[in-house]
Formats: sequence, C-alpha cells, structure tokens
Amino acid sequence: MPGHVARHPAKLYCHRASSASLRVMLYLAVRGIGGDVVAEVHTGLETDDRGIMVFTMPEGDAETARLGSTDLTVFNPEGRIPVLLLADGRQLTQSAAILDYIEETLAPADGPSIWPAEAWARAEARRIMSIVAADIQPYQNIPFIIQAMGEWGMVKATPTVHPLRLHFIRREFGALEGILERSAGRYAVGDVITPADCFLVPQVRNALLAGIDLAAEFPRLDSVFRHAIAEPAMARVVDAAGGVVQPLAYDDDKFEVYATEIEPPG
Repeated sequence: MPGHVARHPAKLYCHRASSASLRVMLYLAVRGIGGDVVAEVHTGLETDDRGIMVFTMPEGDAETARLGSTDLTVFNPEGRIPVLLLADGRQLTQSAAILDYIEETLAPADGPSIWPAEAWARAEARRIMSIVAADIQPYQNIPFIIQAMGEWGMVKATPTVHPLRLHFIRREFGALEGILERSAGRYAVGDVITPADCFLVPQVRNALLAGIDLAAEFPRLDSVFRHAIAEPAMARVVDAAGGVVQPLAYDDDKFEVYATEIEPPG
C-alpha cells in the first residue's frame, strides 16, 4: 500500500441516515479498513421546508473552511453523499464506484477481500447491488416521494408507506427473493459476506420502516438479512445508525404543513 495513503488518508464524507453512505460504511467495517486508510467524515443534517433531509458540509472540517460554505453542492454538485475525497483533491461519488476504488487501490493488500473469488459469484453480487441501487432506492426514496406529491401531482399519503414506495420495494424484493434462492447461502452470495450484503442491509432497513413484514413476504431475504446483521462488524455499524429499522427519514411536522399547501392535480 503506498505510504502517502497512510499519512494522508482518503476521507469518506458520509452520514448514518444516508442509505448510500451506509453501504460503504458497512463495507469498510467488514473489510477491516480503518481510519488510517479511509477516515469517515460525518456531514451535517438539516431539513428543508418540506421536511426533506438535506445533508451539509460538517462544521470545522478543513474542506468546509476551504470552500467557505456548508452547502454540500459547493463540494459535490450532485448534492449527495457519500463522497470519497482523495489526498490529491480528486472526488469520487456513487457508492458502488467508491467501494470498487477503495478495494482496488486503498484496501490493505494483506487483508482478505470480501469479493467472491469466482467470476460468476462476483457477477451475482454486482447484480444484486445494481437492483438495490438502480431499481429500488431511487423510487422508494423519501425526498423523491415528497417532491412527487408536491410538484408532480402524485397522490398524497404518508411518505414512508406511500403506495408507490411499497410497490417498488415489493416488486424488486420479489425479484431478489428469486435470485437469492439460487445465489444465497448464509449471506446473499454463498456463505461469506460480500458487497451485495452491504447494499441489501440498508435497503431492508428502509423496507422495515415502510412496514414490510420481511419474514412473511420474503423469507429468503429475511434470512440473509438476519445473518448479515448478526456479523459483529456489521452489527456495530447498524447499531450506530439507529438499529435494525431505519429511523424516520424526514421531518413529519414540516411535511404536514407542506402537505396542506399541495394543490390537487388538475
């Protein structure tokens, strides 16, 4: 591992309330990558007038001081986390890309990779990760649900249990259930934790917040989830993030005021 990495560790700008951040945080914990390699920098958190969570640059951070703003979009135009900041100033976004880069360039060479050794198993892990990141998360995302109700005339309902949210979770969990019947052992792909489990755990926490009865509806997924969160490194991250069920992901009081102002479609 290059010496400059240890002296000037990469920084992961993240927050436990962010499911995408949690994917990378779980990976770092299970892979055994400490702050001497990738230091976690926890961003701030506010809510806007709609009750939507807005992540901010952390107070007192060197990058915040350099930019002269806590506005995350000044740091990352996407306005999202996680962000991996390298010692030379380069930034990388998107959880899967961050995970791949850390594994290929920063992870200790003497530590065991959590990627499967066999090509097909690696592809299965990436398939599961893609379903979570591309086919579930964007459509069940609370800010998306609130914005769709307020700006695009979507039916009003409690954001956490909105019918659109439940539809996409159940549809894709059904697909995952079929995949896991073939790929899973104790974990998503075989009997060793892989990055697929790091992606599944935050998404299941969101589904539990939505009231999904995982054991009844998706027993194979439930089994994988239970085994994953029993693994000590994962358990520590999940506990620090608020437990097995994702904590409330928006400001209900602000949303209730906002919801009364939403004009009905037409």
